[in-house]
Amino acid sequence: MRAATTKEIAAATAASGPEAVGQACREAVDGLQGDPGLVLAFTSGDRDFERDATEMAEAAGGASSAGMTGKGLFGPEGPMDEGCVAMAFGSHLSAAVAAREEASGDLRTAGQACTSKALEELVTDADLVLLFIDSTRGDIADTVSGAYEAAGPGVPLAGGAAGGAEKRHFHDGRASTDSVVAVAIHSERPLGLGNEQTCKTRGTPSILTRSNGQLVEEIDGRPAEEVYLEQLGFAGLAFDDEEFESMAITHPIAQPELHGDFRLRHVLGRTDEGGIVLGTGIPESAVIEFTELDFDDLLTSGAASVNEAIGALGGGDPKAALVFDCAGRRRALREGIPQEVEAITAPLGDPVPPVVGLYTHGEVARLQGAKGDRNHAVVTVAFG
Repeated sequence: MRAATTKEIAAATAASGPEAVGQACREAVDGLQGDPGLVLAFTSGDRDFERDATEMAEAAGGASSAGMTGKGLFGPEGPMDEGCVAMAFGSHLSAAVAAREEASGDLRTAGQACTSKALEELVTDADLVLLFIDSTRGDIADTVSGAYEAAGPGVPLAGGAAGGAEKRHFHDGRASTDSVVAVAIHSERPLGLGNEQTCKTRGTPSILTRSNGQLVEEIDGRPAEEVYLEQLGFAGLAFDDEEFESMAITHPIAQPELHGDFRLRHVLGRTDEGGIVLGTGIPESAVIEFTELDFDDLLTSGAASVNEAIGALGGGDPKAALVFDCAGRRRALREGIPQEVEAITAPLGDPVPPVVGLYTHGEVARLQGAKGDRNHAVVTVAFG
């Protein structure tokens, strides 16, 4: 176990083994000067999820608790494949947690309902809503849109989709699947949100001519897979499914936005009919571009996300940080994962303040505008 020293704002710990969640959460709470206002915990690996949720809530005492699984974790001392990272926030922060289970029947309604409930139970005005969602049940854009309907343009949204072989959400003593969790937060101290991604374009822009949700059937009037490979310079190469998936990790499709940025869309796989499946849908007739992720740019964008969040604090030093990093980026980095974690934590200062992160299967970051669903992004919440 690695524990933070006693803190007024937040304390973070990491632990491994069967009792990792209880140990990490208790140590985080014990590291605070006073009672907690919120306990967050993220886990990875083959675990007893019901036990984890119970231990999380018991450690929190009367405070709210929430979390989810990730495809790997990290803290101030580096990455972890399995175990738990936990953060306890002091009483300057108040929170309310709400969940909607069996969410896949209507993801938009689920996002709206649990966000509305969390905001209502918070009583005071919210400064941030964290969303823990599930990208295997449909398009995460629908969940984020529902949350935006409830929170409105004045409340930032951050978070991500659960990762790992068995995906779970944790909320006040329960572990659930097919769910959406909203954590409404009010803080007496400043909060900052950062969101960065990176890509280099390949080939030429195209038009998505036929799609159905997350399935892209045709690009430029031709089979989607054929055009995708051609634009990336792989025309004529025969990939098996495993090779295609490995290649696609570093070659997302991008949807250009009006201000010149891109909304990256993770390519999850392909169909026997020549279609490709995206992590988040793109509507028909949209312009798309084909991209490649570069190792050095991945490191730079991770640090940029943290710096953006710190900049939003208005000049104050960060006292803690949450980081939602894309599992696709993790796979693309391979043995470079420790380098990315170092790039992310270094801007926070020396010594590094309490920080916990996890690798998610889709990210959430909405500061301006109605859209907030992300792929291949690093989303940082800095606490001043």
